[in-house]
Amino acid sequence: MKFNAHGEWRVHIEDSTIYISLKGAFNREGVLDFQHDIVQKVTSLSQPCDSVVLDLSLFEMGTPDSFEATKQYFEGVKQRGYVWADYIGVNSLAEHTLKQMWQGAKTQLSFYPDEQTYLAHKPEHQQALAVLSQIRFEHPH
Repeated sequence: MKFNAHGEWRVHIEDSTIYISLKGAFNREGVLDFQHDIVQKVTSLSQPCDSVVLDLSLFEMGTPDSFEATKQYFEGVKQRGYVWADYIGVNSLAEHTLKQMWQGAKTQLSFYPDEQTYLAHKPEHQQALAVLSQIRFEHPH
């Protein structure tokens, strides 16, 4: 039995960085739809991405079945060899979970409580985040 997918996302790719914003609670089907969309976008690029900025300030915890799908997805992400990953709007529980998921990867992780703090540390990303905020959230199909 297939459930309706839940969760929304928007993606912007600039240079070799993927900017992602997640909204709502994701179930397994939502995670799988998100993964499919990201893979399509990344494989169409002429140059590989080596970094990611994730805005999770509108993200809600997912369902238990989505967590397992997310862990499997992270194994593939870790193998891509990102140099760094920046997280915006992550609470302490999510930060702990993300650090566990990235364990064993050489990726440099950074966590910022909000976009303002992030941009104070990395002002060169202001334009890309502005573009990301203008993109409509995509709904799973």
